Amino acid sequence: MAVVWKKLAYAADVSSEIDGDISTHAALKAENAQLAHVMVETASLIDVDGDGKLTLGAHKDTHDPGGTDGLDTANPTAILEVQAVAGGSAGSVSRSDHKHAIVHDITDNSLVTVDGTPADTEVAIWNAGGVDGETPASLAGRMALDDMGVPDAAVDFDLQEATDLVVFTVANEAARDALNAAATAVGQLVFATSELTLSICTESSV
Repeated sequence: MAVVWKKLAYAADVSSEIDGDISTHAALKAENAQLAHVMVETASLIDVDGDGKLTLGAHKDTHDPGGTDGLDTANPTAILEVQAVAGGSAGSVSRSDHKHAIVHDITDNSLVTVDGTPADTEVAIWNAGGVDGETPASLAGRMALDDMGVPDAAVDFDLQEATDLVVFTVANEAARDALNAAATAVGQLVFATSELTLSICTESSV
């Protein structure tokens, strides 16, 4: 096989052999200037540590929010309801001291939060913004017996006194006698307002 020699050309030789093409000279100068700019920018990130290897220099601060090449940041989204696991698609990150806001409401699938200052042994009460506490006495003061409906079994008063109790009333004794048997029961008290008489049912078909 024949030996092939290729001559190495130096910069001075190349420039002297160009046929006076000014546009080519200008293009080479522009490319050289661009290359020099890239080299200067790169040099700020490269540190020669003396072992003959190029090591990427420290540049963390440049990517911090507010740095010369800072990462995009955005506020985190609010926690509105039960969230499914997801990787997300945003092109930004949250800062290390970010806070996720929990919205106070009582809609379906929302996270329950305490809305008030409940104490031990209190009853939980729903508010527009979550759950608060109320003492049993306070709750009883706002709740009437009829709010709970008709009892489906005998209620034991345990010899407790009934105050301000008004029994079943009718206009007169004739109206009392005309009561439907289904509306009466043995032991029921009926007061006739015209005669001011109090009667007790001793026999009923109920």
